[in-house]
Amino acid sequence: MKLIKNSIILSFAVILSFTTTDIKAQDFGADVVSSYVWRGTQFGTGPAVQPWFTLPELTSGLELGVWGSFPLSDAASGQTYELDMYASYDFGPFALTITNYTFNNPNGVYGATVDTYEDSGYELFDGDMEVTASASLGAIGLTVGYFTDLEALYVEAGTTVGGMDLAIGYGSDGDGAFYAGGDSGLVNVSLGGSKDIKITDDYSLPLFGSFIYNPDAEAAFMVVGMSF
Repeated sequence: MKLIKNSIILSFAVILSFTTTDIKAQDFGADVVSSYVWRGTQFGTGPAVQPWFTLPELTSGLELGVWGSFPLSDAASGQTYELDMYASYDFGPFALTITNYTFNNPNGVYGATVDTYEDSGYELFDGDMEVTASASLGAIGLTVGYFTDLEALYVEAGTTVGGMDLAIGYGSDGDGAFYAGGDSGLVNVSLGGSKDIKITDDYSLPLFGSFIYNPDAEAAFMVVGMSF
């Protein structure tokens, strides 16, 4: 665990040691979603903006990036602020990703009494670490993620059916509740799609939506969003 954390810190330290010109983001953007639902679980309430950017490619197949989710409603109502740093390498037949998840302080308050992630008790390089492997098996995409400290496993299979994206996810918890309340089971069945709305001759607005059902929690969600 410590080795994984130190590897990510070293990777980003190398990037930040470059000149200002070198560290310009290779790509960046943001999604605005009606609610934040991840792997069958909703985080916070109401809409959220989810910005991201990737750093310049150091070597073929390697991607370093940052992703975040920030609620657009009242921060004092127990909302979830998230900032993730990741390193991913594409080996061809499969890809391997290490993600460092950091959140606001445990009681959900951010902004009123907490000004930075460092002060919140969830330091930037000391979050929850997950190792994820993904591969394509014909028409099936397979993702396996494992949180090293939480000892939580997630397995998802996805495909396209009738032009819609279908995914089925299975979660298994360690000692504490994470995906399935401390147990294991199907936690994510989602069906989604996307389309572009033409604004001008040169620009179309990407829209996406999905219906998500968590069989274990018997909870259902409908999410729509747009990308910029």
